[in-house]
Amino acid sequence: MRKIPVGIQLYTVRQTAAKDFKGVVRELTRMGYQGVEFAGQYGNMEPAELASFLSETGCQVCGQHVSVEDILNPASKAYAYAKALNCPWLTTSGAGLVEKDWMGAIERYRKAGATAKSNGCVFTYHNHAQEFIRINGVYAEDLLIQQTDPSEVQLELDTYWIRKGGPDPVAYIAQFPGRVPQIHLKDMHPITCEFVEVGTGLMDLRGIFQVARRVGAKWIIVEQDLCKGPELESARLSIENLKNEGLA
Repeated sequence: MRKIPVGIQLYTVRQTAAKDFKGVVRELTRMGYQGVEFAGQYGNMEPAELASFLSETGCQVCGQHVSVEDILNPASKAYAYAKALNCPWLTTSGAGLVEKDWMGAIERYRKAGATAKSNGCVFTYHNHAQEFIRINGVYAEDLLIQQTDPSEVQLELDTYWIRKGGPDPVAYIAQFPGRVPQIHLKDMHPITCEFVEVGTGLMDLRGIFQVARRVGAKWIIVEQDLCKGPELESARLSIENLKNEGLA
């Protein structure tokens, strides 16, 4: 059975990476993470330099989380990094717009998707809990999915925020074969709903990996928004738990 590579969103280790970006990426690679997803930090390196460094470490790139303005602008650095790092996915989120002007936001994401496609990239939208507010009886996330072209707007579905919003993550992801190249694997404490290390909360890890394969996901990306202890130790515990389950 095909094993999906496991990466990590660098937002998880943002404070540590701000002090020693290269050391953190090297350590994450040694832990067993196969790729990294960027969220604003590039180690103060230009695209070519960053590509050379990652090649030296053997670390792949599983995405960039950037602003929608960057995606709408073909001259933005996001596209230069995408080309240099050989990673097509440009991701954004806009949960705060759900109750303000969601239909207007959908139109903007439609344009962002078209811009990304015409520049050799793939736009993916990252959900939070707000996208599971119902608008005229329909989840806001579903409206985005229904009203955009799958060839231009893909999804980075986040397990924690789906669960926080209401649906079961496995059942929700299963609805969108061919449209979910990235899955954020984020775990939740069963009582307090706090962010916890993958494998220590209530997420159905095996179910998530199985549905990821069924929908054709290219990456499963570990993320922990807040770590109670040292960030690298949280990252280590998450990947070790996945290894112990035979999933990484």
